Amino acid sequence: MRQQGVTLQDIANRTGVSKVTVSYVLNGRETGVRISDATRQRVMAVARDLGYQPNAVARALARRCTDTVTLVMQFPSVFSGGSSFVLEMMHGVLDAANALGYDLLLHTKTIPDSLQEVQALTDGRADGILVLRNLGDPLIGELQTRNFPWVSLFSRSEEPGAYFVDCDNVTGGRLATEYLISLGHRCIGFIGGSAASSAVRDRYKGFADVLLEQNIEPNPQWSAEIGFAGADFAPLEKMLKAKNAPTALFVWSDDVAVEAIAFLRDKLNLRVPEDVSIIGFDGSETLGERSVPRLTTVRQPIYAIAERALQLLVARIRDAGVLETQKLLPPELIIRESCAPLHSSSVSLTT
Repeated sequence: MRQQGVTLQDIANRTGVSKVTVSYVLNGRETGVRISDATRQRVMAVARDLGYQPNAVARALARRCTDTVTLVMQFPSVFSGGSSFVLEMMHGVLDAANALGYDLLLHTKTIPDSLQEVQALTDGRADGILVLRNLGDPLIGELQTRNFPWVSLFSRSEEPGAYFVDCDNVTGGRLATEYLISLGHRCIGFIGGSAASSAVRDRYKGFADVLLEQNIEPNPQWSAEIGFAGADFAPLEKMLKAKNAPTALFVWSDDVAVEAIAFLRDKLNLRVPEDVSIIGFDGSETLGERSVPRLTTVRQPIYAIAERALQLLVARIRDAGVLETQKLLPPELIIRESCAPLHSSSVSLTT
């Protein structure tokens, strides 16, 4: 019959050996001391008979590690949003964690105070942290000050000695803009997310750099912030109702781009790409292939970035002598049907 709360001392009493001997056997450390095979087998048999379960917390304290890492996003609600980006990111993180023998915790509690937040994240439940936060987020500085293992993914940090794995977003912004210009578009709008996001900033930089190289001045009236697919698309409506409206849009994420296509069709009676060309960013194959029309996009290697970030974090936890602490992976242009050459039927909605 299984007994509750079986301790090492209970097993020691039943077998007639010391508690230390029982601990060595059950923790696989008997090779370092002289323990007979008969004693080892007797201890294991009694532990099974009593239904002994090791105390994971006590074992973690003894080993000073938990084989667990925590994933921290900008907002806890991101985990439940169903974003195609988040789903692919989680796939990469989980596969890498399983391959390396690590468990994954999700940081889902909102803690406004950065000091309290870092205390909760470094209280011993995890060995390191994967973090996706905006530039200047105080959590990053607190982690760096405490020398607690952390790696940024899909974001950069300006902290000295920062570890991060991200897409080369500047190049991605260039790819999108160069493609639209190659189709004849010169009036190009930018739909971005948070201005504090390193990814959004870098994508806009690539976008603006190409425009300036082509002697096209970026028009601030053709720039708007729509942070997620469920946000208010009124800024897009205002942009397209202006007297001089853009003929093409570079949208910072596929989820927002697909929602923008539906908004243009259902609310503004505009066709994509006949009236307005749209290019997204992220490259989720499922989302891009299912949109109508199929979405042209800049694909960032989401799975690979997530996988490498977890691998880098574990290497940092294990003090494995990491040589490359900052990695940018290249994006790729995926051409589908949501962009078309500029032609005379492109229209604006003037009121």
